[in-house]
Amino acid sequence: MAQGGAARHAVTIADIMALRSLSGLDCAADGRRAVYVVGEADLKADKRRSALWLTDLEGGAPLQLTSGEDSASAPAFSPDGRSIAFLSKRGKDKLAQVWLLDLRGGEARKLTDVKGDIAAFRWSPDAKTLLLTISDPAPEPPKGDAGKEEDERPLPVVVDDVKFKQDGVGFITAETHAHLELFDVATRTETRLTASDSFDAGAAEWSPDGKYVAYLADHSTDLSDLGGQWLTVVEARSGAAPRLVAKLHGAPGQALVWSADGAKITHLVGPGGKADQYGQPHLAETILANGATRVLPATAEIFVSAPVDLGGGQIGVVLAEDRHEVPALVDAKGALRRLNDGTLSVLAQCGSSMPGAPRAVIASGDGKPAEIYELTARGDLKPLTSHNKAVADSVAWTKVEDFAATAKDGNEVHGLLLRPAGAAPGAKVPTMLWIHGGPNAQDAHAVDGYSMIAELLAAQGYAVLMPNYRGSSGRGDAYAAALAADWGNKDVADLHASLDWAVAQGIADPARLGAAGWSYGGILTDFLIVRDNRLKAALSGAGEGNIFALFGVDQYIQQYAQELGAPWQNTDLWMRLSEPLMHADRIKTPTLFMGGIADDNVPLIGGQQLYQALKLTGVPTRLVGYPEENHGIARPSFQRDRLERIVDWFKHHLN
Repeated sequence: MAQGGAARHAVTIADIMALRSLSGLDCAADGRRAVYVVGEADLKADKRRSALWLTDLEGGAPLQLTSGEDSASAPAFSPDGRSIAFLSKRGKDKLAQVWLLDLRGGEARKLTDVKGDIAAFRWSPDAKTLLLTISDPAPEPPKGDAGKEEDERPLPVVVDDVKFKQDGVGFITAETHAHLELFDVATRTETRLTASDSFDAGAAEWSPDGKYVAYLADHSTDLSDLGGQWLTVVEARSGAAPRLVAKLHGAPGQALVWSADGAKITHLVGPGGKADQYGQPHLAETILANGATRVLPATAEIFVSAPVDLGGGQIGVVLAEDRHEVPALVDAKGALRRLNDGTLSVLAQCGSSMPGAPRAVIASGDGKPAEIYELTARGDLKPLTSHNKAVADSVAWTKVEDFAATAKDGNEVHGLLLRPAGAAPGAKVPTMLWIHGGPNAQDAHAVDGYSMIAELLAAQGYAVLMPNYRGSSGRGDAYAAALAADWGNKDVADLHASLDWAVAQGIADPARLGAAGWSYGGILTDFLIVRDNRLKAALSGAGEGNIFALFGVDQYIQQYAQELGAPWQNTDLWMRLSEPLMHADRIKTPTLFMGGIADDNVPLIGGQQLYQALKLTGVPTRLVGYPEENHGIARPSFQRDRLERIVDWFKHHLN
C-alpha cells in the first residue's frame, strides 16, 4: 500500500513530471555535510527550477538553502566550511555569476561580476582566490547613430576551428573557448592565467599547497592528436608559462586528483584511436616530474567514473559493471575494493580527504528514485533525504528482471526486462525494445528520466526490453569497442536476439513488436525499421538515417576523422551507414520521428529526411520538432508533450 493506506497505481506522466532531479553534490572538508542541487519542473511557469539543499551526514533533516526562484548550480563549500559558493543568474545578469552564502545566516551575496561565461570554479586552499573556468565575453553589439546599442542587429558568426558546433552552444567562435582566470576574493579583481585561442581548458584543480593549477587542454580536434587531452600545469600567478606534462587519451567525465605531496595526479584515460568514442575510462596516474602515465592495473577492463580524493592516497570511484553502478575504493597501492554489490546504483559522489570520513552519494535502484545517501566504509548506504518519497511510495513499480539472449554470431547480450502488470500467466503481450543512447552507456538497475519512459510503456501494457547491446559499457573494453566504424551491425544483431528471445520465451506476441530510442537509440531504431518488417510501430528520437547529411552539421567531426575517415575517402562505409535513407523504400513500420530543433548533437535533419522518405512511400509517419530545444528536451511542457505523443503513437499502431 502507498503512504497513508492509499493503493499504489501504475506510473503516470504526472508521476514522471513530479520526480525531482539531484545533482551538483559537494562535501565539506570535514566530511560531515553535503550540499546539492534539487531540480524540479514548475509546470505553471513552464520552466525548471533549481535550489540548493544541505544535509548532515551525521543525521538530521535536510535544509533548503535557496528558494528555487533563481537558478542555482555547482555548489562548493569554502575550505573552512562556513560558506557555500554557487553559480546563479539573478536580476539583470545575462550570464551566471558566483554567489556566496554564509551558513551562519543571511542572504546570498554576489561575489563575481565578470563578463564571460563561467563554466566552473574552484576555491584555493587558503580561500583567498577562486579559479574560474570562463569563456571570453561575446562581442559588443554595434552602436547606432545616437550611440545606443542596436540590440536587434545581429553580428556575423565567424569560425576558424576544425570543430565549430557544440550542442547547447551552437557555433563555436574564438570567444567560446574556455580559459582559466584567478579571481581575488578580497579585491574582486581578475587575473588571466591561460590563453584560449584554439583549445578549451577544463577539469582545473589547485595543487594542495595552492601554488599551482593543473588542467586539461582539450585537443580533441587537433588533427595531429585527435581525442587528446593535454595534462598541463601552470604556476598560479600572472604571466606564468604553462608546462605540458603529458598528452593523454581523452575520457568522458574527466577529473584530476592531486597527490598530497604534489608529485602526481590521478585521472581518467581512454583508449584513443578508432575506438576512442567507445572506450571505457580507466583510472591512471601521471608523474608530474617526467610525464610518465600508467593505467592502474586493477581498473583495466573496467569502466571507471567519478574519481574523488578520500585522503591518504585513497581514491573513491564508481564502476560500471553489467547493469550495475558499483561504488569502490582504490587504495594508495592501487588495489581495488568494491564496497557493495550495486543493488543501488551510485550516480554521483563526493568525499573528504579527512581520514575515515564517509562519502555522500546520489543513488537509485529498482523502484527507488534518486536520493542522497551516506556511503560508509563498509559499503552500507544510509538514506539521508526523501525528495522523491511521494512518487516512490505511490507508484506500483514494475518488477525489473535480468535477461540474457544469444545473437546469431554467438554474442551473449544482457539486458533488463519489464513485464506489464496484470498480464495473464502465459499470455503473449505486445513487446517493445527501449534502446539506450550513447552507445557507451548502459541500462542499469536505477530509476532515472530515461528508464522512467520504459516504466511508463510497461504501464501501458507492453513488455519492455532494455538490452545492453555491443557498444554498451559495463562489459569490458572489447565489448564496448565492437562498434568502432561498424554501426548498425553487431548492435542490431543483439537487438534482434533480444526480441527473438522474448518471442521464444512466450513473452512477446510476434505480431505486436515495436522499438524506440533516443540519440544512438534512435539511430539503432532507424537501422531496425529498414531491416525488420516485423516491427509494427517505432519511435526514432534524435536519430539519423543518412550520415552524409550530418557531416559538417553536427558536433562529431573528431569521430568522423578518427573513426570513419572522411566521406570522400571511405565512401562505401558512409553509404553502408546511410542504409536507412538509401533503402527507405524497404521500411514498412509506422514511425514517429522527434527531436530538438536546436540540436547540434544529432540534428533534426536526421528525422526530417526519413520522415520525408516515408511520406513519399506511403508509410504512416509523423515528425515532431521542439523549438529552441537541444539534444535533451528541457522545457516541462515539451517533456510532457513528448511522453504523451510516445504513448499515443504506440497505442494507435501497436495495440
